Amino acid sequence: MVSLSKPRRADRRGLLLAAGLLACGLRRAQAADKGAREIHIGSSAALSGPAAALGLRFHAGAQACFKQVNQKGGIAGARLVSHLLDDAYEPARAEQNTRKLVEDPRVLALFGYVGTPTSHAALPFVRRWKIPFVGPFTGADVLWEPNPLVFNVRASYRAEALVMAADMRAKGIRRIGVLYQADLFGRAGLEAMRDAGLPLGVQIGPTAQVQRNSEQVQAGLDALLVSPQPEAIFMVSTYASSAAFIKKARQLGYAGRFYSLSFVGLEPLREALGQDLSRLTVAQVVPDPLDRGIAVVAAYQKAMRDVGDNHFDAISLEGYLAARVLSEGLRHSKAPLNRESLARGLASLGHLDLGGFHVDYGPQRHKSSSYIALRSEI
Repeated sequence: MVSLSKPRRADRRGLLLAAGLLACGLRRAQAADKGAREIHIGSSAALSGPAAALGLRFHAGAQACFKQVNQKGGIAGARLVSHLLDDAYEPARAEQNTRKLVEDPRVLALFGYVGTPTSHAALPFVRRWKIPFVGPFTGADVLWEPNPLVFNVRASYRAEALVMAADMRAKGIRRIGVLYQADLFGRAGLEAMRDAGLPLGVQIGPTAQVQRNSEQVQAGLDALLVSPQPEAIFMVSTYASSAAFIKKARQLGYAGRFYSLSFVGLEPLREALGQDLSRLTVAQVVPDPLDRGIAVVAAYQKAMRDVGDNHFDAISLEGYLAARVLSEGLRHSKAPLNRESLARGLASLGHLDLGGFHVDYGPQRHKSSSYIALRSEI
């Protein structure tokens, strides 16, 4: 006969310890399983300050895409989770945000940084932590230098400048003034236009700077609207300072044209100008966000409507497109999914057609879209 006696005190302690370890193991397994079912993406962008419309609208489009992907089952069953931090378009804050993001082992990629100075602040972390940097909202040369971890989606500022310089020449414009932001973005735009215009006979005359996140443009007016006045003024800044300059230049009787890189943000610039886009040409690096005849635009509009956003603009479309590229890179990544495998997955995409918008990636080739159009008003 087997005697069923009560366990001794030591045995009870052992059982309690075993039960505790089992519960802890179960909690860890549950957490690991949850982590395996989530893909974390880190972003730093202007969500406040004078450039806030750029960051808010870009990530409105990106978030709509991520939700669209999650509603369709995510990436191999894992849902996309976005960590979006505000840098107010200031590089020091972008640096702080980036450090926080890269030190989180869950974050597999840095995505959708808005602006040249903020993206530049992130690059040392990209190199040190070997984390993919995807879809920055900038076309500056510093992002086009060879780097196996940087995956641009939009066209470069040099490509935009070439198209605008050709338009200037066609309109008989031979001498321009330049208002440029006093930072890396401004210098990148100035150099791009100087190099694009020189072979076409478009020369740069007077230049002036404007501080980042500032609408103080009087010094620029004094420097640029001198006799003989330039036939056009090329602006390398955001919508707030560009609008302030255009309004005051018009008030002073300036009758030339204005040109701007795509980063200005056509829609917030239009709003800041009271819908008056006369004598203004803005480069665009995405298709018309209202053209449902383009497959990817129709998908973008549906994604935006699904999140209750019926405002379609070029900025949010670019965010959506960048998020689509990132999602495709994740789908092409092999297990185990980590920063290294994601970089390989993105590089393996080859020629990717999202439905009327194309990018081309390879191990040594991270060619962004070549799409550029000009939006002009008489």
